[in-house]
Amino acid sequence: MVQAKSWILAKHFDGFPKDSDFKLKVEELPEPKDGEVILEAVFLSVDPYMRPFSKLYMKEGDVMIGTQVAK
Repeated sequence: MVQAKSWILAKHFDGFPKDSDFKLKVEELPEPKDGEVILEAVFLSVDPYMRPFSKLYMKEGDVMIGTQVAK
């Protein structure tokens, strides 16, 4: 089994974000089916737009948005 990790918005933040504003969620993934692939994230983006977007469109407990480079 493969583990998937997701950053969760634990608490909306004001000012500089703290580690406690996020939570790392780990879950087991099933084996991929025919035609599916598993990718490993190599780089994750952390961009200024994430702050206003998360306040307007996300609730606490949602998976953080962003882009990635994967292999």
